[in-house]
Amino acid sequence: MSSGQGSVANNDGGRRELYRGSKTALNMFMRSFAAREGASPRPMAAMAPDWVRTEPGGSDAPSGIEDSIPNLVTVLIRKQARPGLEYLDYLGRTVAW
Repeated sequence: MSSGQGSVANNDGGRRELYRGSKTALNMFMRSFAAREGASPRPMAAMAPDWVRTEPGGSDAPSGIEDSIPNLVTVLIRKQARPGLEYLDYLGRTVAW
């Protein structure tokens, strides 16, 4: 599970460097794994679940787990038909690496 904050391309405001760095590292791991696998027919995804009301997300987050999880499952089910690695948000939109 990645985060939109793991996107290097979308980091216009900085802050939360440790969190962002850990998610960016996860994204690089996924890209390296996908590159090593080459033309594998396996579907792979790095996912950004939205800003979710959890202990780390805080009470100001716009989405609850009850909103995010069903959307993530739907995106993963649709992803099964598309091989290769994609960085997707909870609605299936592509996130810039």
